[in-house]
Formats: sequence, C-alpha cells, structure tokens
Amino acid sequence: MKIRQMIVLILWSAVAMAQVLPKNPLAGREVLEKQGCLNCHAVNGTGGTVAPDFGKQVFIGDEYDLLSKMWNHSEQMLAVMSRTRTERPQFNGTDFRELSNFLYFVRYLGQPGNSSVGKELFVSKNCVECHSVGMPVSGKIPLDSMKVFKSPVKLAQEMWNHAVAMERRRISKKVSLPVFSDNEFADLAEYLRQASSLKTEERIYSYPGDPTRGLKLFKEKGCEYCHVQKNIGPRLDETNTNQSVMKIAGIMWDHSEKMLNAARQMKKPFPLFTDNQMADVISYLYFSSTPKTTGSAEAGARLFKDDGCSNCHFAGNKLKAPTVGQLAVYRDKDEFLAALWNHVSQMEEILVARGKKLPKLLPNDIKSLYLFVNENATGEH
Repeated sequence: MKIRQMIVLILWSAVAMAQVLPKNPLAGREVLEKQGCLNCHAVNGTGGTVAPDFGKQVFIGDEYDLLSKMWNHSEQMLAVMSRTRTERPQFNGTDFRELSNFLYFVRYLGQPGNSSVGKELFVSKNCVECHSVGMPVSGKIPLDSMKVFKSPVKLAQEMWNHAVAMERRRISKKVSLPVFSDNEFADLAEYLRQASSLKTEERIYSYPGDPTRGLKLFKEKGCEYCHVQKNIGPRLDETNTNQSVMKIAGIMWDHSEKMLNAARQMKKPFPLFTDNQMADVISYLYFSSTPKTTGSAEAGARLFKDDGCSNCHFAGNKLKAPTVGQLAVYRDKDEFLAALWNHVSQMEEILVARGKKLPKLLPNDIKSLYLFVNENATGEH
C-alpha cells in the first residue's frame, strides 16, 4: 500500500471512531425541502401525506440505520416517485449527515405543553406554596415573567439556577421539591404563559441547542468529572438520554438535590447556566445517546460476495463497474452512504433486467460494507 494511502487510511480510521456532533441539528430540514422529501413525507403534520410522517414514526438510529430504512423500501419509493413524477433524491455526504441528524432530532423536540394539565401540576408539585401567577400574592414569588419564554427549557434553566434558594424554601416550608416526568415541564411552562397577567407581545422561542457547545459546557461545568470520570453521579453511558428535550430536562432537575449535596461535600460550586447553555447541554446529552451500529470488514467481505456485489464489481466486467481496489478511500461514512444511495437506482435497473431484487441490508451490514471497502480501496479522489 502506498504511504499516502496508509496515511489517509489512518486518518479515516480516527474519524470513523470519533463521535461527530452536529452544530445545527435543524440544518437537515433544508435537505428535506431541497430534495423534495416533503412532497410525500411530513414532519409533525407539515408536508405530504403519501408516506409516513417523520414526527409520528420517530427515527432513533444513526446514519447506517437511516440508509438501511431507505434502502429496504427503495422499491416502494420508486413506485410512488414514478406515480407522482418526483425525482429520486441524490445526496452528498454533508446532505446525508444533516438529514440523519435532523430526523434523529425530531424526537428531541417533543410535544407542546397542555395548560390545563400544567395548572394541576402547579398545585400538585407544590409550586403554589412559594409562587404565584396571574395575580400577586403576599409573600409569594410571582412567575408571570416566564410568559415571554416560548421554550420550556428556559423554565427548566430558571428552576435549576434557583435550586439552592428553592432548597432553603423547601426546608422552611416543609414541602418536597417537585419531581417531573414525561412532558410535565412543557405542561407547566404552558400554564405559566397562559395564566400570566403580563401584557407583552415579546416571545423568546425555542432554541434547539448546539451539541458541540454543549459538550464543551459539560466539561467546563464539571459534569464530566462526576458522570464520566468518576462514579459520583449516574454514569452518562448508562443513562438513557435518547428522549425529548423536556424529559431530559426532567432527568436533570430530578437529581438536582443530590447534586447540591454532592457539591457541598466536594466543596465545589453548584453549576449555573446563562443564555441558552442548558439547551446546549441537553442537546449534547441527547446526541451522546445515539445508538451505535457495529460491523466489521470481514463481515463486509462476505456480504460483498453473498449479496451479489461481486457479480458486477470484478476486474474486466462489461458494465465497467469499478472493483473495490479501484475505489478511493472515503473520508467519512457519510460520503460512502450518500454514494451507495445514489447508486441504488442503477443497481435496481440492472437487477430488474436480470429478474432479481435489491438485497435487504441491515444497519450493521452497511457499516460492514463501508469498513470492507475502505480497507481495500487503493484509488484516489
């Protein structure tokens, strides 16, 4: 193997092993629109009705899982596109990565809050013991200013930053701190917005969070020390944060009391958040829990033969299909996945002419093919 090729392969291996966090998880929405996906699919009711709604049939896999789903229902897609005269989408690596991140992120956005449920929570969670909303009550802290925040994450951040004061009030009032689950943070936030007496047209809308900034904050705020390096708090790799933003906010809040005690014991300050920092951290926690697909180059070699890839991609073939050795090393998996998808229509034409169908591929099959190709590729871009 050439020296240059070895260097590229080493660099590729390092990238393949690293976790790549998106800076803007919503960027993939533009890919959906640009590629015409919304002509058939919808996102929470916005878009076409021919194919499944991405907001209801939630995608919770990685890029390999996404390509597996697209690949395995390619035949149905082709039939619908032919009927609706829609062009088959073609992707580059960036497009495919952003699309995968966005579809994975849809679940994170969660559901809107219910004001009537929030009103009940305001009482049952003991918020009413210390706070008022709608009209001032002597000795209670008004929460009407929360109306400007369209994002329930802001409510979670405000509560978090006042955890120390809330703990003191809890002790003096002899009540327990509230515990949240499911969509309760969103319900409570919606009630505060509806019940508020504040007269304003100002709205501060949801900010999706920047997972890359969230990782940096996770380290700077000392979260990594307790949740990764030491066993002081729940292990991050053993905690399911593949849930909606409000469920993750609830998980964080529900262990704030234990964090307060741990911070006192270690004589460390309780971490506080400003601006959109909590949203950044929560978005990082969400993406850190992305399912990881396994695979091997050895399995890829077997699939390449058994699934018929070698029937076309051999030296001197009449179709002029490149051999694996003639391919260039892909810089990242998304380039490979996009190239594989873009190749599907040509493969289907050849297989149909031979009376065959596209073989089904699982996520680990696709990763194995990727590893096999990159280990054996010797061409150059």
